[in-house]
Amino acid sequence: MARASDSHPSAGRRSDPDSHTDGFDLSAVSESGLTQGYGAILRGERSAELAEGVEANIILIAHPEGKRLGVRYRLSPNEALDIGRSGAVSVSLPEVLSVSRKHARLVHRGDSVTLEDLGSTNGTYVNGRLVAAPEVLRSGDRFQVGAIHFKFLHELDVEHAYYEAIYQLVTRDGLTDIYNKRKYQEEAERELARARRHERPLALILFDLDEFKEVNDTCGHLCGDFVLKRVASVVRERLRPEQLFARIGGDEFVILAPETDLEGARALAGKIRALVAEVDLRYMGEKVTVTCSIGVAAAESQMADPDDLFRAADQALYVSKHGGGDRVTVQKPRAEG
Repeated sequence: MARASDSHPSAGRRSDPDSHTDGFDLSAVSESGLTQGYGAILRGERSAELAEGVEANIILIAHPEGKRLGVRYRLSPNEALDIGRSGAVSVSLPEVLSVSRKHARLVHRGDSVTLEDLGSTNGTYVNGRLVAAPEVLRSGDRFQVGAIHFKFLHELDVEHAYYEAIYQLVTRDGLTDIYNKRKYQEEAERELARARRHERPLALILFDLDEFKEVNDTCGHLCGDFVLKRVASVVRERLRPEQLFARIGGDEFVILAPETDLEGARALAGKIRALVAEVDLRYMGEKVTVTCSIGVAAAESQMADPDDLFRAADQALYVSKHGGGDRVTVQKPRAEG
């Protein structure tokens, strides 16, 4: 039950710091250590090489249905990244029929990244040229896999900062500074595919604030915004880096928890419920108390997509809300009834 009284005080897995280049003086870049590679890239001296140990990125820039635009996939040294329609590949695009099940592979080895076609039906292209053999990518290259277009960038490329800044703008909630619904949907699709591929657990925690409308009606919307920001802040501080925390609408929040089974998610949800109930909120000298209702679900083999996982958690949340609020409900696996 949300309430205001006379008398008490109060934006995930994955958050990357905001990047920008406004006012950045390239002449001030120190030519030592990691920045040596940066300066070389800017001068065009190492267009085909990566500074040792530097990550690479591929950014999705065109999709036939306008999905996932701006999504970044990281490629670390000594790693490979497969692209295809199969749920068993690193970058899975099941909705794009022009992409083969295993279409192309990127390999980060030494100081270069190569792209090779894996015998796809429609071929793989770099800057409009058909790839006949593994090809070394240069920062700024564009490549095409079916109807999907990507841009390849070194982590140290100044253009990467631009894409990163834009991506942060479109995936962050403006009020709470945690991730938004778009980011949640992207990560849920990726994590569910990964969980299936490696047979690893994945849980979803969905919660909203009880009687939040009462806070807005009694104390005003500015107070409501204050409460949302404080709740988001204190919950975010308790989560691990790999756990994605997002506001998906109004006073509704979601936590996507990789490598977490149902019992682990239940325990985490219990801590969050207590944390929200105990958070010290004071707005304009007034004490505001809120509680939350929580639904918990785990990914199951029969779930076709992230929407199935979300529906399971939402059903559990419904039980918590109609049971009086300020409680946690865990959705039982289907095999248990």
